[in-house]
Amino acid sequence: MNLTGNKPKVIIAMSELFTMIPKYDERAHLEMARIAEAEGVHGLFVSEHVVMGPSAGAAGRPENHNPRDFVNPGMQDPDMSWPSPLIKLAALGAVTSTIRIMACALIAPLRHPISLAKDLVTLDLLTNGRLTVLPTVSWHDEEYQIMQIPFSERGRRLDEHLEIWETLWRDTPASYDGQYYQFKDAYFSPQPRPGSIKLWFGGEMRAPFLRRVARHADGMMLAAPLDEQQRATLNKTMSEAGRNAADLEVTGWVLPQFDTTDRPADIDRALDQQIPALVSQWCDIVAIKPSCYIDDPADFGSFCRHVARRLETLV
Repeated sequence: MNLTGNKPKVIIAMSELFTMIPKYDERAHLEMARIAEAEGVHGLFVSEHVVMGPSAGAAGRPENHNPRDFVNPGMQDPDMSWPSPLIKLAALGAVTSTIRIMACALIAPLRHPISLAKDLVTLDLLTNGRLTVLPTVSWHDEEYQIMQIPFSERGRRLDEHLEIWETLWRDTPASYDGQYYQFKDAYFSPQPRPGSIKLWFGGEMRAPFLRRVARHADGMMLAAPLDEQQRATLNKTMSEAGRNAADLEVTGWVLPQFDTTDRPADIDRALDQQIPALVSQWCDIVAIKPSCYIDDPADFGSFCRHVARRLETLV
């Protein structure tokens, strides 16, 4: 946590950039990764859906919606492109050497926990310990129906994933006896270096979220900064688990404000209005979706440099 008012680090979204990058030009992200690392960006993150159903866009979009803005649940075109996140991160990791690579968010319950645990370890080893994972349950019930996983079980399945990962990454042979997954004397190799894979969580400050944070989290990625009461609740929950909330990384979003539907938002205004508050509310990392602020990928390098300079003057 940023308890001393230090300049926050910046992580950059590499998903939902469809107003910057054509749908089938995924390789453009590789050059963006090289540029981001050269400009001192702290991390690159991707999000995902495995598959979408017709209701993904059932809510429609507001009449004044800017296509560069975030696409919220119910507003997503079912035909939106969602490349495989771990394969994409492996490619980003292959063309960089120091920048963190982040799966934010990874819908764990749609996969088997043992094979996913193996994929995560392999990716972390290949990138020399740079992987951060935000496992989540997501929101789209049709996605679960298509994958033949009961939507109502997604939270409990996530909890078992986390317990299984912890077991497999620590013990071999390993055994587990859960409601959904059971195995005995499983030899799992390779295992990650202790503490290498960082786990973040995002969500509302409800009991399941707090329980996962207290037991498993290295950090949190929040849709909105924590208010005073939420911070007190987090401190209490972590203390009861024998942990210190100050040890958590806290990431907040720099959100765009669009004046029109046909132009990007002003990054300077967003930074000026939000960075001091984010820092005061414990954020040591800020997340930025570049396509909210620029249209031309040729401007990406200068955008990263500009953000770095502005943070120097704001904090």
